[in-house]
Amino acid sequence: MEVFQPENFAHICRRFKWKCTPQRLAVYECVRHDHCHPDVDSVWAAVRSKLPTVTRESVYRILNEFAAHNLIWRLDHVSSARYDSNTMPHGHFICENCGSIADFALDDNLAAFAGNVPGLVRHMEIRFTGLCEKCKTDDPSAEK
Repeated sequence: MEVFQPENFAHICRRFKWKCTPQRLAVYECVRHDHCHPDVDSVWAAVRSKLPTVTRESVYRILNEFAAHNLIWRLDHVSSARYDSNTMPHGHFICENCGSIADFALDDNLAAFAGNVPGLVRHMEIRFTGLCEKCKTDDPSAEK
């Protein structure tokens, strides 16, 4: 698993035979620093502030290229695809109200569970949904 560090970017490009373009680097830097699981529009807005001519399609293609090579995870079946630069085993809590996504650590025993799967595990995701602390506090009908 490649570590998401800036000094590795040129190495990553060489390894996958990618051109080291300003667009690809800008997407890489944006996702590497954003731990809020951004969607394509958030990444596009951030990249566009540095590269005004970059297209949404280019950002989307680059994100999916990174996900295809396990540099980031693509989280589907939320309101829209979200991306996660934390590629170490962990779980996600998704707020059903505001859509925020928070990481949480997995117990070592749970991560070892993948060893019982009859096949090669490339990605394991544990996902819980409910109300985040802020939405739970703001909703008087939520169970305490």
